[in-house]
Amino acid sequence: MGAKSSKNVQLTRKEYFSGEERQRVLQMLQKLSKGSDTIVVSVLQKHISSHLTTETATKLIGILTKGRNIVSFPCSLAADNLGPLLKGSLEERLFLTLTLAGGGQAGVDCNSVIKYTEVILSSYLRIINDQSGYRGWKLDSANTVSQISRALLQDLLFSGCSLKEIWGKPPPEAQFSYDDFEQWCLGYSVFATMEAEVLKNCFCFSPVNCGALMPQATQLPKTFTSMLSAAQVMFLNSALPSVLQSEWRFLFSTTSHGWSFSIFMKQIVGRGPTLLVVEDQSGNKFGGFASVSWEVRPQFHGTPECFLFALEPQAGIFHSTGYNRNFMYLNYLEKNTMPNGLGMGGREELFGLWLDYDFGKGLVAPTCTTFHSPQLSRHQELEICGVEVWALGAEEKDSDEEEGTRKQKSALDRNPEARAMMDLIGRERVSDGYREEVKD
Repeated sequence: MGAKSSKNVQLTRKEYFSGEERQRVLQMLQKLSKGSDTIVVSVLQKHISSHLTTETATKLIGILTKGRNIVSFPCSLAADNLGPLLKGSLEERLFLTLTLAGGGQAGVDCNSVIKYTEVILSSYLRIINDQSGYRGWKLDSANTVSQISRALLQDLLFSGCSLKEIWGKPPPEAQFSYDDFEQWCLGYSVFATMEAEVLKNCFCFSPVNCGALMPQATQLPKTFTSMLSAAQVMFLNSALPSVLQSEWRFLFSTTSHGWSFSIFMKQIVGRGPTLLVVEDQSGNKFGGFASVSWEVRPQFHGTPECFLFALEPQAGIFHSTGYNRNFMYLNYLEKNTMPNGLGMGGREELFGLWLDYDFGKGLVAPTCTTFHSPQLSRHQELEICGVEVWALGAEEKDSDEEEGTRKQKSALDRNPEARAMMDLIGRERVSDGYREEVKD
């Protein structure tokens, strides 16, 4: 009776991969095993090491073989064991991440999680550098990878502290609990996305999606080397509003356009949200995100989405304090009591970031009331060695040029300096009331 009933019991294996994904994994394993249905453990370990590191590969092999000291095992079993690790629940994937980082149910120590983040970031950058459309950024040094990795981990390493409070401090010698690590993983999708793309590339179960974290760089000059590395681009892009993350359009660089403030201003005014990058005499790299188009006028503008940032020698994003609305300032008038130049945050004489109209000179304030930023460079007075500006997101269609026609512009439209002077003296722009209505 018991024997008869046991024949009706069917053991079901949970499927994590889709049929197509599982077939891709099996094909990859069989290719490594040169057509055999059994793969040698050392061969698989060597393959994983080529994508990650030898140490990380050893840990992953331990998971796949469930700690058994075996020489080989069936490709189908390897694929089944990879399923929950790559496509399983959050808890199953968190187990993989913690194990590869050198932790477990008791948690993980600070140095181990930093080291694993550097491994994942380095592997991700190798993928990016191999993809057409995502090349052109500076190659990342080990130092840059370390800086960006620590910035990605800031909410875990210094939980409960503001970035300004911990700026310049080394990572703590701490052990993070399983709950701490889980909470960080849940709240910060960039690392999880980056790890998923690296594992996709390693095991070939689905195509890599570079656009998940990286923007397409467009409108580039024929010969152009960016001041930014791929890791820095990814870090900055993750801080932008999601609608602006898909495309970065080149607008200006001192290497391409020279050292003219008027040309700089012409290139950036009215171009939508932008990212400004500055490098000073000591190699400090920093800048700001402007959430709306730059306008030439002697008043502040912008929205609370603006932020300042630093990239070297330390990386961080500094958001609005809510104290004031002094987000963006751009002015260029010969006869004017207001300062001429570009500023972000703070106030006159104490801008969080200031580029003088005498292009090549600038200032950073020791403190900034507008943003939660420290002094962005160790030099308060800047000798600027490079400036770069990117327009963000897809380019909006110019309504002035629809259907091949252009509305006639006033002299003020064509002359931002004159428009700013009218704003300064409080004069109404009379021509605004006499424009033809735009026909639908």
